Amino acid sequence: MQNDRFDAIPIPGELGNVVKAGIREGIREERRLHKNKFMLRFGAIAAAALVIVCAGVLFVSDPAYAARLPLIGRIFSMVQEKVSYKGDFSDGANVYVQEGDSEGAGDTARRSEEGGAEPSGKKADSRYVQSSNGLTVTVSEANCTGQALYLALCIENEDDFPADFIKTKNMDGYVLDYDILHLTTESYYDVPGMGKKERGAANGYSTPYYIEGNFVDARTFTGIIRVALEDDLMSSGRAVNRDTAENDADLIWTDRVEELPDQFTYYLEISDIYGELMEYEEMQARDPETGEMITVPDVVMKHYEGTWNFAIEVSKNRADTQTVQVNKTNEDGVGIASVEKTAFEISAKILLPEGAEEYDYVIAILDADGRRMDSQGENAEVFSTYGRNTDTVYVYVCDYMQFMDELKGDSQKIAEGALFGTEVHF
Repeated sequence: MQNDRFDAIPIPGELGNVVKAGIREGIREERRLHKNKFMLRFGAIAAAALVIVCAGVLFVSDPAYAARLPLIGRIFSMVQEKVSYKGDFSDGANVYVQEGDSEGAGDTARRSEEGGAEPSGKKADSRYVQSSNGLTVTVSEANCTGQALYLALCIENEDDFPADFIKTKNMDGYVLDYDILHLTTESYYDVPGMGKKERGAANGYSTPYYIEGNFVDARTFTGIIRVALEDDLMSSGRAVNRDTAENDADLIWTDRVEELPDQFTYYLEISDIYGELMEYEEMQARDPETGEMITVPDVVMKHYEGTWNFAIEVSKNRADTQTVQVNKTNEDGVGIASVEKTAFEISAKILLPEGAEEYDYVIAILDADGRRMDSQGENAEVFSTYGRNTDTVYVYVCDYMQFMDELKGDSQKIAEGALFGTEVHF
């Protein structure tokens, strides 16, 4: 379920080291997963990046490189077509901090005084600008659909970031359009009338742990975080006994999860911002195939620990959101309840018979041209509409093991081998 371009990545001669590195990466990723189908796409991206780290040659970039353009308030427009979860997020976005706000904008404010955008004299809102341990983090913009919250951030360092972080500029053969910084976070919602709703691993949710974007210069990173909301919206549907249902329309969508309201506060607490260096240290790990303990190389990380706590007032962007009720199943009770398309992504709610588990199935969606759609973010079953014709889509439910072993993401094989399929028009 990854992009085809990664299939062409050359594999280094030291296959043994690459395999060990892959095992190490798998162990690290496993700790982050709360469901075995999540993060398939990002895992492939991380693995591809790791292979390139092993095979690539690092060059030192010119630290004097810097863009004298306003950053704050326009990060979406600068980055939105380069990250893996693409979309026109600048359209209808909430803008919290403008370029030129007098305080809290870190190096951006300094650039303004040196001839960039004129300061507005407006004090930056501390809910959206936080400085700690030499790093200033600004939540510049947000765009929220019913399925995801997209946040535009600017991270400014008093000193240069390591050149190792800036792989798009400094690494020969790097294939991605963006760089990645890792995060340690906690997050929760404050919903009117409901109070705080905790997220985090203890409650079965993943919190943001990476941000994709680009380094404007050696001290400034601009990027986008995608906060998955489908965890809070989606649950497996249960079809009523078909013997008591007169037609497909009588099939009941149950196990509903209450959707977040159109306005809520999202709290994002960042305690660590870090990236990979071109250094390795040995670590002990258990081989998942043999169960033996082996020594594998572990990437050394450069950490910036601190306290950056944000209270983000969110308004959902309902523009272009459409939901089509399907409520059809096959004779075994496997099918689709509904399909929702927002401005940036599309997903389907599955219908399953009593006793079936959602993780035993995979939903695949083909666009109007019959091409399999790419995942949008962590959940492999939320798909990006970017650059695709989605006036008509073809939605399929596949057996998980068959999908991984036989169908392998091939559009034609999916259409022929799916347990259930339906055509949906928007």
